[in-house]
Amino acid sequence: MKRLKTVLACAVLAASAVTAQAQSQDWETEGLSDDAITIGVMGPFSGNAASYSKALIGMMAYYDKINDEGGIYGRKLVAVQEDTACDSAKGIAAAKKLLSQDKVFMLQGNSCSGVALAMRPIIEDSGVPWIVAHAVSDSISDPLAKNIFHGVPTGSANGRAMAAFVLSKPDTKKVAIIEHSNDWAHSYSDPARAYLEEHGVTPTEELTMERGETDATAQVLRLRQDKPDFIIAALYEAETAIFLRDLKKYGLGDIPVMGTAGTDLENTMKRTGDFDTVKNYYVIHSYIDNLDGPKMKPWADMIHKYYPDEQLSTFSFVSIGSAEALVAALKAVGPDLTRSKLIDALNQVHDFDTGILSDPITWTPEDHQGVKGSAVAGFVDGKPTVLKAWGQPY
Repeated sequence: MKRLKTVLACAVLAASAVTAQAQSQDWETEGLSDDAITIGVMGPFSGNAASYSKALIGMMAYYDKINDEGGIYGRKLVAVQEDTACDSAKGIAAAKKLLSQDKVFMLQGNSCSGVALAMRPIIEDSGVPWIVAHAVSDSISDPLAKNIFHGVPTGSANGRAMAAFVLSKPDTKKVAIIEHSNDWAHSYSDPARAYLEEHGVTPTEELTMERGETDATAQVLRLRQDKPDFIIAALYEAETAIFLRDLKKYGLGDIPVMGTAGTDLENTMKRTGDFDTVKNYYVIHSYIDNLDGPKMKPWADMIHKYYPDEQLSTFSFVSIGSAEALVAALKAVGPDLTRSKLIDALNQVHDFDTGILSDPITWTPEDHQGVKGSAVAGFVDGKPTVLKAWGQPY
């Protein structure tokens, strides 16, 4: 009897091992078919941050381009979209649906860092590959998670670039900071502040303007007393427009303002409705050229081929580079694709020149923050211009 029990126990263990192996194999290829790779695309397609959904347009146009060229070893890239509305609870629900119900092969996209941070534990635990294509908070990809990759400059990379540009303006001695009190804003302002202090400049004012505020009078009056040489504004687009309007209203419109990747020149000018309000506004610009420049034209043409009514802005292009890196990794894997093989291939993307981002993409097993620098855009003689430093075209 004892021997029989032992034999039965061994049989159960063997059966469990076979089942676990089968489940593992099923997980590796979940979301794949002979003719499709399903990709969960999360973004704020509704709500007051819906303008950030434009960040996914270029990425999905690139999917369409690859599909028209035959796909990846005969598989088409199929986007399954879910709305996060830039709301953490809705973002968590979207991630759970894509992973558990839609069973996508991988994830790409997401704007709004707070939402991405809320989703991170779920996605990290799932092991499903996720390329962050717009949200910038360092905490999304650091500490390192083996399946989460940043395909745009993070807040720290952008924060350092912002502060470096501010200090490149001659005679900049007094710098003020205005920001939201959330992790997204801190991901810009903390490294910017550290860079300033490393170069002997301590911010003379550090002010808060919360999301949803419709008046910046109190903050602007503080700044009128301070008289800074430059202002760093880590604000979302809607609040940036309000802040710039109030700066002009109270006679501070000539003070240059350095903004984040959460805004762009064109959308900010549309929101203010007035060029004079934004003429001294500068933003992080991740690209090699102006939006209407010759180096961006092929990408603009690609977007308009698949989205003919798209009004192009900085956001329209931001996710294309990470989509290119994904496709390169998928091709490197070959037709025998699995999730683990894709993660291994992403870790081998080194000095990848996208032809659109101002810096290359490099991922390693130790560092998934792929883009380390950024250019800056501002109005020069009334025209959007890409700059390396103050007065220096890219």
